[in-house]
Amino acid sequence: MKARWDFDVSEYVAAIEQAGENINKVSRDALGDVAQMLKSEMIRRCSSQTLTPYIQVYTPTKEGDFNYVAVGYVRDLSYTPAEIAILANVIEFGSVRTAAKPHIRPAVRAMRARVNNHIAAKL
Repeated sequence: MKARWDFDVSEYVAAIEQAGENINKVSRDALGDVAQMLKSEMIRRCSSQTLTPYIQVYTPTKEGDFNYVAVGYVRDLSYTPAEIAILANVIEFGSVRTAAKPHIRPAVRAMRARVNNHIAAKL
């Protein structure tokens, strides 16, 4: 049975089992790779040159066995000033006076299969 991605779920599970003890390092490395892929696509789609320097990657992080990475306008004032976060929200979702010009959500949708396949290949 095929998942909605391009790889077989049983192959994915076998790859995780094979990674064994190194699964957290392997998954963090893969997250770092795909974070850069997503960042590039978000920047490519962004209509505002003011915003592009603030599309960033928050380093792949581990909490217990949970690995994650944040990409985009990171919710931390040391990464994204409040006025930039407000502008990014208006550009992405629109406002009463401004039509939306989304770039974050379309980038994630467009890259989903590539991201999943890359992570599966790293495992």
